[in-house]
Amino acid sequence: MKKLSGVLAGTILVFTGLANAQIYKSVDENGVVTFSDKPPTEQQETVETIQTPAQVNRMQAVSVPSTEAIDNSDEEVVTDQTLRIVLPSDNATIPMGAGIFDVRIETSPELDNGETVELYLDEERVGDPQTDLEWTLSYVIRGAHQIQAKRLAADGSLVGISDPITVFVLRPSVL
Repeated sequence: MKKLSGVLAGTILVFTGLANAQIYKSVDENGVVTFSDKPPTEQQETVETIQTPAQVNRMQAVSVPSTEAIDNSDEEVVTDQTLRIVLPSDNATIPMGAGIFDVRIETSPELDNGETVELYLDEERVGDPQTDLEWTLSYVIRGAHQIQAKRLAADGSLVGISDPITVFVLRPSVL
């Protein structure tokens, strides 16, 4: 047990030292930028010491789009129809991954013959109108996104609109 405690303490000390290591940025005569934990040689033209933050791995701020509904003032809507997004919930966070998640809609009353539903992601229609009330969105980029659904009659006229929801997609950065 003493050995394990010693190994654990040594490991913590090594990683603490690495976290607080000095970082140097240098630029050579060809404009090549190099980051290193070792001081640069005299051959580099520009040398800068990088100050590392006391805390690391903080998530950057995400701008949130307006929660106002999409402007549908030029479209006539029948109000006795309800259309609601039940999955994901409003302000849900989609975890790290490829930006893949399901969207499920509830309607009341159920869709009549010929009625369809359109799904919108950031005011852009996702696919064609459909009678199935579930979508799988793939490769949605990181950030905040607004989702809304529209119910259409057999003739294509608008019957109902859901309240918009906002989801936050976390994805690894390519930087």
